[in-house]
Amino acid sequence: MTGTYTTEPISLQLNTLYQDEYIIIQLDKQLKFVYVEWLQHPSSEIFRQNFKKAIEACIDNNCQYWLSDARALHYVEFADQNWMLELIYPLLPKSNLLKFARVNTLESIALMDVARVCTILEQFPEFKLKTQLEVFNFKAAALDWMFDGRLTTEL
Repeated sequence: MTGTYTTEPISLQLNTLYQDEYIIIQLDKQLKFVYVEWLQHPSSEIFRQNFKKAIEACIDNNCQYWLSDARALHYVEFADQNWMLELIYPLLPKSNLLKFARVNTLESIALMDVARVCTILEQFPEFKLKTQLEVFNFKAAALDWMFDGRLTTEL
């Protein structure tokens, strides 16, 4: 990938695209950054509706960076994991995503449901060629990785 790397500090200017009692989806249009925070554990139906809104926000706004704070999700049902993969795969060619970070609790990371989805996603050629994927247990660490330590604001 060619381009000019800069060490200039950056700050987030988030605007809320969507919010309900389960999720908030925010966008920094200039940085092409979408931030998704789950506020409480949803039913499977609500999870699917809101996850689809997050995907659409990412694609519609040509986002290159996506941070998902999923600490409020206790688990993701196996059927919902499969649904996510079926939804995401056809959308990958439309995505400009360079970095995706997910923040989970230590318990959720230990359950490894996220690792299974990440492993499968990393096998998709369209994803593997351009998107880096990491899982964190602290939002600050995820943002530091995502923006190479240049972020001057916090979420």
